[in-house]
Amino acid sequence: MKERPVENLNEMNLAAQQSSGPSASAQGKPANLPPKFWDEATQSVKLQELIDDYNSMAMRDENLIETHNRNMPESYDKYQIKIPNELLDHDEELFKQFYEHGFTNDQAQFVYDLANERVIPVLDQLTVNFEAQKQLAKLTNYFGGRERFDEVSRQISAWAKQNLSGDVYDALGSTAEGVIALYKMMSSNEPMLSKDKGYEGELNEQTLRKMMEDPRYWRDKDSAYINKITRGFEKLYPEK
Repeated sequence: MKERPVENLNEMNLAAQQSSGPSASAQGKPANLPPKFWDEATQSVKLQELIDDYNSMAMRDENLIETHNRNMPESYDKYQIKIPNELLDHDEELFKQFYEHGFTNDQAQFVYDLANERVIPVLDQLTVNFEAQKQLAKLTNYFGGRERFDEVSRQISAWAKQNLSGDVYDALGSTAEGVIALYKMMSSNEPMLSKDKGYEGELNEQTLRKMMEDPRYWRDKDSAYINKITRGFEKLYPEK
């Protein structure tokens, strides 16, 4: 409900007398009265200034409320949100809560943008850590224990630095299957050239490196595609 502006001094005087008891001039300046509303010369409250200030604040509050209401969508399904990340989506239940709590479209958009800026990176890191733990578990199981794997990984690292480019080593070292392929390459250390159905041209290390540049390998982690490359390295560098 809108505040009714105070229209005359008598109304203010009557309200002051009813609420304050003895007059202000008899008591001096009221403790909580801002100095701009106190007349030292007459030892009285500047009622007109007080009334004008009150009305100005009331009008400002009303304008803020009206502006906010104008920016509210007609209903919860009228929010126009730009989804900043594919992991986020239009959530009808969330939009209902936005609407119930009086969120404007800009405020609702800010929530989505903030989630993209603050929450999504944390979820991405949790996913990376979870995937790393899965790959580590596979390798630990393959090599018969964590101690044995730690020893082999140091050997693979030293061998790869001398025999492979950094890009190839980084790409193969990102998955358990790739690390196992590196281990077999290190154990053999004798590349083989052959024709193999399913590979473009001659099966060799250059062909496999080219395949590793495909997003299916380094981005999508396509298990079938990764296994194909791994089998290629196994053919080139079979176990002794």
